[in-house]
Amino acid sequence: MNSRIAKITVVYLLAFFTGLNFVIFPALSSAFTDASLFRLSSAQFGNLFIPQVICIIASCLAAPFLVNKAGPKLILGTGLVLMMAATAGLWVLQFFMGDQSVLFPALMVLVACTGTGFGLSITTLNPLAASLFEDNQSSAILILQFLVGLGTSASPLMMNAVGSLQHWTYVPGTVFILVAVTFILFLSLRLEKGSLFQLPGHFKIPFRLWLFFTVIVFYGFIEGTFGSFGAVILKNQGLSNQQASLGLSLFWGGIAVNRLLFGIFSKKFNLSYLFLGCPLAVAVLLTVLWIYPDAGLLVLMMFFTGFFMGSIFPGSIGWGTVEFPSLSVLVSGFLMAANQTGTGIITNTLGHFSNQTALILQFLTGCTVVIFILLMVLRKNSKIKEAF
Repeated sequence: MNSRIAKITVVYLLAFFTGLNFVIFPALSSAFTDASLFRLSSAQFGNLFIPQVICIIASCLAAPFLVNKAGPKLILGTGLVLMMAATAGLWVLQFFMGDQSVLFPALMVLVACTGTGFGLSITTLNPLAASLFEDNQSSAILILQFLVGLGTSASPLMMNAVGSLQHWTYVPGTVFILVAVTFILFLSLRLEKGSLFQLPGHFKIPFRLWLFFTVIVFYGFIEGTFGSFGAVILKNQGLSNQQASLGLSLFWGGIAVNRLLFGIFSKKFNLSYLFLGCPLAVAVLLTVLWIYPDAGLLVLMMFFTGFFMGSIFPGSIGWGTVEFPSLSVLVSGFLMAANQTGTGIITNTLGHFSNQTALILQFLTGCTVVIFILLMVLRKNSKIKEAF
């Protein structure tokens, strides 16, 4: 299984299952806080994600150097093993439900495994996809991130499919089997340590790459806000629980659709101006969200907000990969860490302002303006047209 088609198939399957595995703990939130199962308090459940964010940031920053030394197959394989260990361990916890002194510490360890595995895997998968489409590297990363997002949306659907909370073990059990089968296929691949995975013997992070990092931190503020407090914001704007859930689903759906379309059409058309205009479109839509709190309009605006946000993060990775070909794997890890940094900061801050919806949306509007300004600075003397 060393044909290019086989490699592409397995890499993109791994992207989907990496996303599926990544959100397994949020997907099981009802089981973790249920009085008859894990019995975690709201504070304990929130604390679960502290080690996840820390481990993702650390592994994303370490992965480029590990891949440079050991090659992509070993590091990606290690990440997959850690994610499988987390789902297997989660399944095993059903036999320790009577011992509360074991459950929470065990969950903290498993969440850390998931975070580390995700960081190692996704940081390696981005340049791996780019290496398989050398003439369309940015498109390859956009489609890979679309599949990661598709996986993250599938995990909560699995919890809905099993029905009763008492059947929660089907979720980690099924995810483990799916990842394990794909892992076996992955082991049969021969992955070369190509130029995209190598780092110069001596280098410093270019100033322009720090600008990309800053862009994605601000992007993380927006994504983290809607990911953690999106339903709260929409309900504060007058939507019902059902309407808020629909709006949030449409937000993530918009992100996924944008990434897919950008990945397909950037091969044929110059989408660089559309990419640069996306932050301004998001700024306008966020302004509408707090100025005109009409239920029907809010739900529609959530889709378009997600749509115009969709390409900013993976597009920046793709652009950075084209801009710094000798630092491709570093670009992937660096910007993945930036996203988690922004998300981590905002989710641990917004709890104090969750009822001040207008202030939050105004802040996010400001973030999009900063993103636009930084992208315009990066555009000068750049290879953006090659990326899009």
